[in-house]
Amino acid sequence: MNHKLLILRPDEQSKPVQMRLQQQAKQLELGDLKTECFSMVKISSYDDPNSSYVQLLAEPWDAGLMVSVNAARYFAEQKQAWAADVPVPMARWFAVGPTSAAAIAATVGRPVTCPWRQHNSDALLDLPELQQVAGQRWLLVRGHGGREVFAETLRARGADVHYLEVYQRTPVAIKPQLITQWQTQVQGIMVTSAEQLDYFLTAMPSSASTWLAQCYWVVASERLARMLPASYQRACVVADSATPFALTQAWVKAIKNQQDTIL
Repeated sequence: MNHKLLILRPDEQSKPVQMRLQQQAKQLELGDLKTECFSMVKISSYDDPNSSYVQLLAEPWDAGLMVSVNAARYFAEQKQAWAADVPVPMARWFAVGPTSAAAIAATVGRPVTCPWRQHNSDALLDLPELQQVAGQRWLLVRGHGGREVFAETLRARGADVHYLEVYQRTPVAIKPQLITQWQTQVQGIMVTSAEQLDYFLTAMPSSASTWLAQCYWVVASERLARMLPASYQRACVVADSATPFALTQAWVKAIKNQQDTIL
């Protein structure tokens, strides 16, 4: 096997995945695996005009959720800048997966609960602790204009949900030369974010559709798989989560599927 895998993810989040992929490729004697990371999204701090850190942190909260590592990172930076002396609420904190849970725990100094097997919003909402939330006050730390599914579900269950938006996303343009280069070098694409996938597919010219249909895909959820055009789903493998271990296992399955197809 001699090919390149394109990982649509920020560099800092891709490095653990790249390391595990390289180790797995060597162990299975799959040859030289090259990886390239590209993020379709630029992340930057966002000053929420609807919230005051001092006032927000002083309020009583039953539970809180930070939707990602970025949410934990920018929450920590902004709290240090604007409310360094105000303690983090003594609430129960939740995360979608273990990576974000570790970042949140380091930020709030408290244990963080996340789903064990699958790491997505549906699995989080299925936790026993989130079934009886009527009357509870929840603080949801997220990006500007983030998904509403989690908040809407909690509100339907009777919770009082408040947002704190701490970062914003901006689409990144891809140079035509880079797309041409990918078409000649890349045989597989890995993506863990719906936003990354949406921006990527939107940026692709129609001339790239044949290449994209020939690639194998590794995605982090069924939701992402459903976002792919039908012709791309032919060689799509869904990982159990966005952790490096789960993504690597899904990649191994995708490679074996490719080999079986050739045989």
